[in-house]
Amino acid sequence: MKVEENVPASTFTTLRIGGPTRYLVDVNTERELTDALTFAHERDLPVYILGGGSNILVSDFGFAGVMIRPLMLGKEKLSEDIVSAQNIRKVRPSATVRLKVGAGENLDDVVVWTVLNAWWGIENISFVPGKLGGAIIQNAGCYGQEIAEAVESVEVYDREQDEFEILSKKACGFTYRHSIFNTNHKGRYIIMAVNLILAKTGTPNLKYKDVANYFVLPSVALAKDGGFKIPSQAEVRQAIIEIRTKKGQDPSQFWTAGSFFSNFKLKQKNFEILLAKIEANFSKEKAQELADLIQKIKAPSDAGMIKVPTAWILDILLGLKGFSIGGAELSQRQVLNVTNTGKATAKDCMELFKKARKIVWEKTGLLLVNEPELVGFRKEELENYFAL
Repeated sequence: MKVEENVPASTFTTLRIGGPTRYLVDVNTERELTDALTFAHERDLPVYILGGGSNILVSDFGFAGVMIRPLMLGKEKLSEDIVSAQNIRKVRPSATVRLKVGAGENLDDVVVWTVLNAWWGIENISFVPGKLGGAIIQNAGCYGQEIAEAVESVEVYDREQDEFEILSKKACGFTYRHSIFNTNHKGRYIIMAVNLILAKTGTPNLKYKDVANYFVLPSVALAKDGGFKIPSQAEVRQAIIEIRTKKGQDPSQFWTAGSFFSNFKLKQKNFEILLAKIEANFSKEKAQELADLIQKIKAPSDAGMIKVPTAWILDILLGLKGFSIGGAELSQRQVLNVTNTGKATAKDCMELFKKARKIVWEKTGLLLVNEPELVGFRKEELENYFAL
């Protein structure tokens, strides 16, 4: 068990922001994990379970507790089956493969492994930073796929019961960007490994416009299928890498926490109220533009709710791309990203969040919700940042 003291969060988060962490503990085994929890308990310190540092904003004052970083590795094919694969959204029986992956594995490395083996189901989640365990907590997803679609079960340590157990996919309570791990049982479970089910054959998921447009051939006259190329799984992955890079989502080039804002999920009645507000405050054409967009997108876990893209609200409707406070900026490439332009502080990021939130509320009646977890902030600080 590796224990470090007073490690600046700016050294291990993708935003490169945050004050000192009292203790940072890396664990690789079940025994090291329980030892780390005992270490925190003996010192009466709070515990935070750290993933890859990609979905977190740490206060400028740091975290006065123990951050535990599970680094359990391993990628293993367990079996191949013919099943009714509900996890991969197929009605007919399909050849599938079952995998076991350590929670400490880099998410994109796992995607690469599946693409190299032609196992379908998570290729659209390419180039997303962070660890697999963190992706499970948040039900990470992009471009029409969510990690929950491929989950069979999750192996965890239950801090309340002091035992290791396996939770079924249903027990994990996955919804859009949520699970029991970041909602009603936040802090109770520590993810050790994930069991996945993927398809041995599949077709590309091109439901998102950016991905579909990538495969429109330049010369319709010379192309088959009406100027559209049906891509391979590897080509889908490459397309998404290029799209994400152009949008400033390459962590080697830009310091961000990924998407800083969740998309809105509305009931039909509330969506109609939103359209009316947009028509009143902007124009009938803008309201129709949003209505047309909604017809083209639907997240796997929407469960009857209407997903309204926050990027469209911030950029197309409100023109906030590039808006900045201090060293924090709503990215010029992807407005959902709060970017550290070099010297941003956590305060800069939260002041920017507060201002954007107020503008969105006043113009649309929608409340922006942060995706990154806010760590180390005092209660009164958060009350200020979330006040309208």
